[in-house]
Amino acid sequence: MHSEGIENIRKRFHHEWLLISIDRIDEGTTTPLTGSLIAHDPDRDKIYSEEMKHSGNTLTIYSEDGLPQGYAAAFLLYD
Repeated sequence: MHSEGIENIRKRFHHEWLLISIDRIDEGTTTPLTGSLIAHDPDRDKIYSEEMKHSGNTLTIYSEDGLPQGYAAAFLLYD
């Protein structure tokens, strides 16, 4: 696996869920900057199953700016 920018990974796939191993984040904003693609699939459940096999910092993200119909996003903030 090779590391590349998260946005570059997203641009390669259309309407798919991506599982990415995070290599580098912006410490000030905690935004993932680079990573290595682990898996991609249009079916979120397949990515979830793959995610359970990996430990460490991973990112599950949809390749498009908006989420598919029927999905919502929630954020949990820690102090």
